[in-house]
Amino acid sequence: MGGRDCNIGKEYDITVASTIVLLILVAETFGGMWIQSFIVAVNCLERVKHRSLSLSDNILTVVAFSRFCFLLKTTSQTFCSAFYPEIYYSDSVFQAFKALTWFLNSSNQWFAACLCVFYCVKVANYSHPLFICLKFKISRLVPWLLLASVLLSFFSSIPFLSTIYKIHCPDLNSSLIQTYKLNNVTVETSVSYVLFICGIGFSMAFTIFITSAFLLLFSLGRHTQQMQSNSSHFRSPSVEAHIQAMKAIMSFCLINIVNFIALLILLTNTFEEMSAGGLAFTLITDICPTTHSIILVLSNPKLKKTLINVLHNAKCKG
Repeated sequence: MGGRDCNIGKEYDITVASTIVLLILVAETFGGMWIQSFIVAVNCLERVKHRSLSLSDNILTVVAFSRFCFLLKTTSQTFCSAFYPEIYYSDSVFQAFKALTWFLNSSNQWFAACLCVFYCVKVANYSHPLFICLKFKISRLVPWLLLASVLLSFFSSIPFLSTIYKIHCPDLNSSLIQTYKLNNVTVETSVSYVLFICGIGFSMAFTIFITSAFLLLFSLGRHTQQMQSNSSHFRSPSVEAHIQAMKAIMSFCLINIVNFIALLILLTNTFEEMSAGGLAFTLITDICPTTHSIILVLSNPKLKKTLINVLHNAKCKG
């Protein structure tokens, strides 16, 4: 454990730019944790009140809880790296934070993919026997899909605990690794491992998003043609459901691309933890899931109405 023997000072230079980005990161993180807590609290109260909760709200609750944990992890990691670098830059702690970053982000990604699949199966209309069978069994399949998401994310995060990162006191030079130095500490990163693990995880989830979006798009096209042939000029509830599901899926598709790029930069240690660049990309990985959660809240009538009431009451009391 090379990091334990290194003489790391508790204080090191933090630029003005880093300080500004750090303050923005802290404010955004707590704002993101609030919106995730709001989703979980509203759905849990709904569950207690009516003793039931729709499957989509159950998935949304799991997504929000996972994102809350990710933002809490970010807060803890930033605090530890800023004020206790002698603890943070030991092999075990550094690797644990990186593994947790990938585990929570990957779980997040797969939970959102499950939500996209649910939207697609429930909203799209196809006469294929397999699709009809999936439509009837989706309620029983979702819990197993969520469990599989956790297990897949867990096993894919194991290499981050041992194989990918090494911390050394001496300066290392190699074209096969990515390194950066903090005082007399060198963080060695196997970039190829990171690209391989993250690339496979991202490509699988992204394929699900795109497939769900195309199935919804074709279903919407067929439904629109049927309405035109019946001389109907009004939007049916089915069309509205298609459009809302498409918005949710495509928004996450775009957000996920940006989030994946920022995550790769962080996991490959392109920037030091407390540099302006490192904090900026950490900020992006926090903003992306929070933005998607806000979109989901605004597209959910129950959550949107509750949020408006909460903000209105807060404004009146203020």
